Amino acid sequence: MITYLRARRRLWAAAGLLVGAMLTVWNLIVAAPLFVTEYAVRNDFRLAYAAALVGLRDGYGRLYDLSAQQTAIRSLGPAFNPQPFISPPPLAWLVTPLTFVPFTAALVIWSALLVAALLWTWYLLAPGEGLARAAHLLLWIGVFPVAFGVMVGQPGALVAAAVATAWWLLRADRPWLAGLALSLLVLKPQLALLVPLALLVAGYRKTFASWLIASVVIGLIALALLGVDGVARYRDVLAQTQTAAWDITRRYSISGPLGLGWPLRIAEVAVLALTIVAAWRQRHSPERVVAVGIAGSLLFTPYLGFQDFLMLLVTGWLLVRSGATAVQVAILVVGYALLELALVVMAVPILVAEAALLLSMLWSRRWDSNPRPATYEAAALPAELRRQFHR
Repeated sequence: MITYLRARRRLWAAAGLLVGAMLTVWNLIVAAPLFVTEYAVRNDFRLAYAAALVGLRDGYGRLYDLSAQQTAIRSLGPAFNPQPFISPPPLAWLVTPLTFVPFTAALVIWSALLVAALLWTWYLLAPGEGLARAAHLLLWIGVFPVAFGVMVGQPGALVAAAVATAWWLLRADRPWLAGLALSLLVLKPQLALLVPLALLVAGYRKTFASWLIASVVIGLIALALLGVDGVARYRDVLAQTQTAAWDITRRYSISGPLGLGWPLRIAEVAVLALTIVAAWRQRHSPERVVAVGIAGSLLFTPYLGFQDFLMLLVTGWLLVRSGATAVQVAILVVGYALLELALVVMAVPILVAEAALLLSMLWSRRWDSNPRPATYEAAALPAELRRQFHR
């Protein structure tokens, strides 16, 4: 049966193309108009834009001053809905150049940047050629969590692009640059916070060191700009996420069903242990090591929106590139359907699929007992990158 299914690759690619096209059309016709017209309320970019304004006008020490944030958001127009900005300071830094153009123009540029990041991630990671790659593209932009992330201006696409770039640089034997790329995780750390740890456990020490140095430098700059008062304000803002008013940020994470007490801590320790063991067992495949880190991160973090599930597709591409087992392919197919229906099925089935995927990576495929030619991994790269790989 497995051989029969694998032999029908063009049929599966055509089916994927059709499904992806249907989902993309639905997003463009039904969902996008609603979110585009209500960007003053629904688009989270307004929060980063307002935070950047606070930093420029009032100083970065007041970046997390709630009254200053509210004033900045209100200055965009009476229809804008004020909410706290709780992202790390680098997101505000990144948005700062866009504050020199009107908000609407800035939003268009930001949305284009997110779309470009999605396309770059697909270009680097999507397996196959021709029809198969086209199917992966439509399935990528068509699944609702990915499309929703762009509609509401979430930076998840930038994190996905950073992880994809880091993998590509690893494959190109540029470990120091790979670590620098990973430092962009600071834009939304919970999406891949265990990837550097997984790389360290697997022996990619240069990449881990580069990531650590860059992250420490970014952290020190942030501390210097915020100052003592700014850090205290940030701590107070983060403390608010522990309240019931922020339950929506935990709805799709492990803290949704477990709460924020000791059951969560036990689960986090278990996930951390599984991630470390799986990363060590898959150490001969950078694709699998990064995939382990992502899967572990999404299970470990207590704060996750369903738009953040775009990282699971990144995990899937990496696994397919490394030679996914039949069980893993089945989990990925079921998981994709669950992501599209996330608003209906809610968190638990998705969490179960995530756990199953992480557990499936505890068993090595014995890469070193059946070594492949050095050019095997390069053959999976897009043609332009393949030439660079052989230089």
